[in-house]
Amino acid sequence: MKSMTGFGKAELKTSLGKLTVEISTVNNRYLEISPRTPRSFFSLEPKIRDLISEMISRGKVNLFVSFDENISEQGKSLINRDVSKALYSQLSKLKKELKISGDITINDLLLIPEVTKPAINSLDEKEIWLSLEKVMRKALTALVAMRKKEGTAILKDMKMRLKFLDTGIKSVEKLSSDCVLKYREKLSARLQELFDTKVDESVRVEEEIALLAEKTDITEECTRFHSHVKQYSLALSEKKPVGKKLNFILQELNREANTIASKCADISISSTTIKIKEEIEKLREQVQNIE
Repeated sequence: MKSMTGFGKAELKTSLGKLTVEISTVNNRYLEISPRTPRSFFSLEPKIRDLISEMISRGKVNLFVSFDENISEQGKSLINRDVSKALYSQLSKLKKELKISGDITINDLLLIPEVTKPAINSLDEKEIWLSLEKVMRKALTALVAMRKKEGTAILKDMKMRLKFLDTGIKSVEKLSSDCVLKYREKLSARLQELFDTKVDESVRVEEEIALLAEKTDITEECTRFHSHVKQYSLALSEKKPVGKKLNFILQELNREANTIASKCADISISSTTIKIKEEIEKLREQVQNIE
């Protein structure tokens, strides 16, 4: 089991410069990738997305890639010859028209921004991808390790809460079986009080008891609840992402708990059911952070 929250960072020095990759993930219903890379890396974005999808299946992924070129490759400039010739020609004409004395020097031209331009190295896409893939895998490995560590802690907490759910529903079953008997005793005592004499249980009394037993029967709900708890427990041992599956099972558990609460008005059952629903809600909060 893995959490959806994590962070990974890696660096790599290449012949072209230093690559730095930072990846962070947070909760999200689906896989959402937001890459921030140098402009010269834009063509590699499909490969970047594929690599992330290979190792992460759910969560919002924020990727930051920086590239620091080697000093020897920085600060180089080229003379824009065509622009220089055009400017010199225009300046010469202007000088003549305005009758300006003096010569037009190379220093004069170099002061004009358009005359020089930076020497842009065209990066070899295959070469840069080999390096980027390597450093990305290293960062992703660190990220996944962090997600697994947090997932282990969540798994431990979930197993503890599942035990409470199992114990709680068994308690509800026991309390429910005593409800009909208590109702029979209460009804008989009430009739005896009204008639001030011992009353034999009539057919009408038996009908009332049978009707109550039918209305408050939660056998099916408890059986389904046990089944859902078992499915949840089995899902926890799966190697693939189970966040969505666990969330669905929790919806079913909550549905059964609500039905049980509506059928049984007994204060002890209501109190236990409330505690069960509280644990289900805590599990739901945990599941929101599971891949």
